[in-house]
Amino acid sequence: MRSRHMSGRALGGFAAFLLLARVCAAADMSVTLDASDPSRGRTHSELKIAAQPGPLTLVTAKWMPGEHSPSGPVDLMIGLEIRANGQRLSWTRDPLDMHAIRLVVPAGADHVEVSLDSALQTEEGYSEGASSTEQLAFISWNERLLFPQGIDAEKYTVAASLRIPALWNMASGAESKVLADGTVQFEELSLARLIDSPVQAGRYMKIIDVPGAAPRPDLRHRVALAADSAAALAVPGDFAAGYGRMVAEAGALFGSRMYRHYTWLLTLSDHVAIYGLEHHESSDNRREEFALLEDDRRSDAAALLGHEYVHSWNAKYRRPAGLLSPDYQKPMDGTLLWVYEGLTEYWGDVLTTRAGLLTPELYRETIASYAGTFSIQPGSRWRPMADTAVASQVTFDAPAAWESSRRGADYYDAADFLWLDVDAKLRSMSRGKLSLDDFALRFYAGESGAPALKPYVEQEVYDTLNAVAPCDWRSFMRRHLDSTGSVALLGALENAGWTLEYTAGKNAWLEFARKRHHTVDRRWSIGLVLDEKGAVEDVIADRPAGVAGVAPGMKVIAVGGRKYSDDMLDAAIADAQKTKQPIELLVENGEFYRAIPVPYFDGPRYPHLKRIEGKPDYLTAILAPRAR
Repeated sequence: MRSRHMSGRALGGFAAFLLLARVCAAADMSVTLDASDPSRGRTHSELKIAAQPGPLTLVTAKWMPGEHSPSGPVDLMIGLEIRANGQRLSWTRDPLDMHAIRLVVPAGADHVEVSLDSALQTEEGYSEGASSTEQLAFISWNERLLFPQGIDAEKYTVAASLRIPALWNMASGAESKVLADGTVQFEELSLARLIDSPVQAGRYMKIIDVPGAAPRPDLRHRVALAADSAAALAVPGDFAAGYGRMVAEAGALFGSRMYRHYTWLLTLSDHVAIYGLEHHESSDNRREEFALLEDDRRSDAAALLGHEYVHSWNAKYRRPAGLLSPDYQKPMDGTLLWVYEGLTEYWGDVLTTRAGLLTPELYRETIASYAGTFSIQPGSRWRPMADTAVASQVTFDAPAAWESSRRGADYYDAADFLWLDVDAKLRSMSRGKLSLDDFALRFYAGESGAPALKPYVEQEVYDTLNAVAPCDWRSFMRRHLDSTGSVALLGALENAGWTLEYTAGKNAWLEFARKRHHTVDRRWSIGLVLDEKGAVEDVIADRPAGVAGVAPGMKVIAVGGRKYSDDMLDAAIADAQKTKQPIELLVENGEFYRAIPVPYFDGPRYPHLKRIEGKPDYLTAILAPRAR
C-alpha cells in the first residue's frame, strides 16, 4: 500500500462511484470504515452483508492468529444497528457465546445493512489495545467487522474502503487507490486477507524503501514509520541498508518469499499498546515514540521487526494445523507454539544479528539473561515448557506476581535453546556441513509470490529434520519440551560451545531492559524484581529475599534506613558482601510496615555467557552473515 500522497492518479467522482458499486456488488460483503476523527477514540463501520431470509448469526473475530487467545472485540462494540428492507431488525446475543449475535432476515431481503460503532482505546491487549492518539491511528479490521458465522474466511470476499483524517498518510499490506473524495478503496480481498492487512495512518509518517534481494529481488520491501512527532521519524543514513541486509539474509535462509511485497508497519508512540503482531505481507510493530533515536533502542526495535518478518514464513505460510480457525470461532490448539513462536524467536534474533542490526555481543547477553532466568526460576522445576505453550491462552493475561514460580508464556525464550540445540546437533553430526538453515530451506520451500497457507503437524517437523540428517529428533526435542529443570537448556548452550556464568559486571541487555521497562532486576542476587519506585513485581521464592519473607505486592520503601532507590539497593548488596551483615529492607504491605533482614552476602550477580575452550564455537558460526 502506498501512502496517500504517493497513491497514483485519483479517479473522477462519477467513475469512482461506479467502481465502488461494481466492486461491492461482486463481493460477499462490503465495508466502509470511517476513522476520520481518531482523536475521539472511536470508528464507524457501514457493512453490507449478503444474506438469505431466515435465521442469521453474525460474529466478531474471536480467535485471532498470532494472539493465541480468544481476544475478540466484544468490549470494543459501542453501537450497533442492523437493517434490512429499510426496516430496523431486532437482535439478541448468544447467551453462551458473547461473540455471536442472532437475528432473522425478513422475507424478500438479499442482504442486511449493519452500522457498527467501535472504540479505538482500551487499556490492555493486542489488536484490541490502545491504537490511536491525536496524531496517528492503527486500524485492525478484525476489531471493526461483523460477518456470518460458519463462513470460510479464505473464500469469503470483501470490498473495503476507509476514511482517515485529511492530510494524513497511510500504509498497509493491501493495495489501494485514493478516490476523488479522499476515500481509500482497497483491492477486493478475502476476509482472511483483509483482516491480515491492517492499516497504519498518521500525520507524521515516513515510508522508507528497503533494497530487495534474491530470490525475487524485484519484490518491494518498505518500512512505514508513523509517530506522534516529526522528530521521532529521524533514522540513521544506513537504516534502509540495514533492513536490506535483513531481506537478503531471510532470502538466503528460506530460499523463498511468500508474499507479493512486504511492509513493516512501525508505530512510534508512548500512548498505544506496545507489542508486535504478524501478518503475511506486513507486520504491526509498536515501540515508544523515540525508540529509533538511540542505538540500544534501535537494536530492540530491529529484533522485534526481525521476529515479525520471520513470521511471514513461520506462521503465515507454514502454520500448525491446530492454529487454523476458518471463521475465527474455532478454538486454537497452542501445542506447537514452540515452533510457531519459539522457532520464530530463534530465527528473528539470528537474522537480525546476521544483518548487523544486533551485535553478537548483545545477542549473547540476551541469551545469557534467558538462561539465567530459567536456571533459577522455581516454575521450571515443576512445569515443562510444553505446558506453557498449551496454556498460552491464559498465561498471556497472568499477572507478573509469582511469574517465576508459575512460568509465563516463556516458550518464546525457552524454545530458543531447543532450536539452538538442534542447530548445534546438525553441525556436530555433519562436521559443520549441515545446519538448521538446511531444515529451513526444505520446510519453507514454495513458489515465491502470492501469499499461501500450508499447514503442518508435529511429525512433519521431525520428518523434515530426518531428511536433512537421520536422528531420533522426536526424542531429542521432546527432552526440552517435556522435562523439568534447566539441564537440557543449559546443555544446549554447552553443545554450542558456551556456558552460563555469573559475575559482578552488569548484563548489557538487562541494563537496556531496566531503562525501557523501568524495572530493577536483582533476581540472581537477593532474588527480587522491582519497579523503579520499589514495588515488588516478582520474587524468586528460594532466593534470600523470598526466604526472608518478601513477597509480590509489597513495596520496599527503605534500604538500610535510607529511602529506597535502585542505587541504594545496589550499594547495600555490595556492602553486605564486605560486612557480612544482613541487608535491612523496610517494606510496606498494604497498611502495614515491617523491617525484613535479608541474609545475602555474595554481592552483585549477573548472568553472562563464557566460551568453553576446546569445544567448537557453533554459536558464532550460527550468527555469521550468509547472504552475498
